[in-house]
Order: sequence, then structure tokens, then C-alpha cells
Amino acid sequence: MILSREEALEESGPAPDVFLITSRIGDAGLRLMSDLRSRPETRHAAICIVQTDASTERAAIAFDLGADDLVGASVDPRELRLRLRNLMRRKQRGDRQRETVQTGLRLAIIDPLTGLYNRRYAAAHLAAMAERAQESGHPFAVMVIDLDRFKMVNDRWGHAAGDAVLIEVARRLEKNLRQGDLLARIGGEEFLVALTDTRLSDARTAAERLCQAVQEQPIPLPGGEPLSITVSIGLAVDDAGAVGLEPVAAVVNRADLALMASKNAGRNQVTISRTFA
Repeated sequence: MILSREEALEESGPAPDVFLITSRIGDAGLRLMSDLRSRPETRHAAICIVQTDASTERAAIAFDLGADDLVGASVDPRELRLRLRNLMRRKQRGDRQRETVQTGLRLAIIDPLTGLYNRRYAAAHLAAMAERAQESGHPFAVMVIDLDRFKMVNDRWGHAAGDAVLIEVARRLEKNLRQGDLLARIGGEEFLVALTDTRLSDARTAAERLCQAVQEQPIPLPGGEPLSITVSIGLAVDDAGAVGLEPVAAVVNRADLALMASKNAGRNQVTISRTFA
């Protein structure tokens, strides 16, 4: 494709793997290369510059600013073809390596079944949340959520049905939380929710909304049979976060104990921990 400077810098459509810049090396060519390197869409593209003079100083500047290759204006087309092919292969190899790294990073913090954050990420996020609460003096709330009688789902309908239930419950929970709230799957059928800058009354309303969101519609199973599912929730609010009296692990533990109380009281309800455990 033959592109003008403006067209090369447009953000619409997939970016080329390689740019061959034919402007004078000391003028618009270098500026265009710098602009391409500064944009996320073209940052990793390979760039070959056609040098219109034999200045070694300008060649050094071009490589220093990010050029991948440099050719003379009278380069043989067959040589240019080989150079561009090698640049394309190198760029695509780099793309695969970056994707491998990004996939690894995602897998380190994401639950592969539900797409939610996992326990490892939740622990780090909660620690940061507690630190911000101490600095700001604003409370935060933690919920531990467990599906009721989930073992029966796996035993009666199989693990494929259990997976379908977990995925749908995760979707309903996520849909009924704010964008900045934390939602993580921390066990087989156990989820954790953390709400920043949230007092007890608002946290209780949010927890009751989550219970309702899960139970209001049966969940279709892979075989077509709908299944009604409920959850039990334990809720704890860190009112002492501003002065740092309670470690974040203690808040989670109080929420977990409150969850057990919800289970013992008949399930499908919210229990609030009001005191330190």
C-alpha cells in the first residue's frame, strides 16, 4: 500500500507489519518514524528507511531513533524484497512472543472458567484497597459468596452443568456490581466481592441485590433443563480501616464467618459481621 503521512498515522484498520519510509532522512522521514513509534497501533511495526544520501551520521541517527533497517535509494528491488520479508518475519515473531507473555500474565491473575480475577489477584487488590482506606479514612466492604448446594449440581447433572452454573452466576454478579468493584473467584464455588468507599447500609443493599440477581431466573443447563440457584453471603465492613486497627485478612475472615452463619441459618441470605472476629 502506498500511503501519505496522514494515512500512515490514521488509527482505523489493522496496522501494516512493515513501513518503508522514502522521505529524506533528515526531515519528514524521521519525524514520521517517531510518530509511528509513539502510537500503540504502530509501535511494534518494523520500519525501513530509504536513505537519499550516504551520510553515516544520519544513518546513525535513524537507527538511534528506532529504524530497523536502512537502504540506499538505488537498492536492487530483489535485495529490498528480501530485506522487507526478513523484517516482516522478525516483527511477526515479536508479536507471537508478546502474545505469549501477555497470555501468561492473564493466566496468572484470571480464572480460566469464569474470566474473573483469581485468588492471587484478589489478595493483592485487597491489600492495596486496605492501604487506600487507611489513607483516606473511608470504609470498604468485603463479601464472601458461596453457591448453595452446589455439590448436588455436579453429582446429579455432571461437571459440565456445574461449569455452566458457575459461568452464569459469575456473569450475574458482575452485571450487578459497579465498574470499580472487585469480583474474584477464590474457590470452587466461592466468590469474593470488595467494595471501595462503601458503608454498611450500602454494602448490605448491594449484597441483597446480588442474592436476588442470582435466584430471580433459573439457569439453563447444557441439556436444556433450567435450574434454580441461590447463594449465601457473608458481609464485613472495615470501619476501622482509617486508623489501621484491623488487618485486611481479619476483615475477610469476618466475612467468611458470616457466610457460615448464612449457611447455618438456612442459606439464600446475607449475614453481616458487625464486630471483630
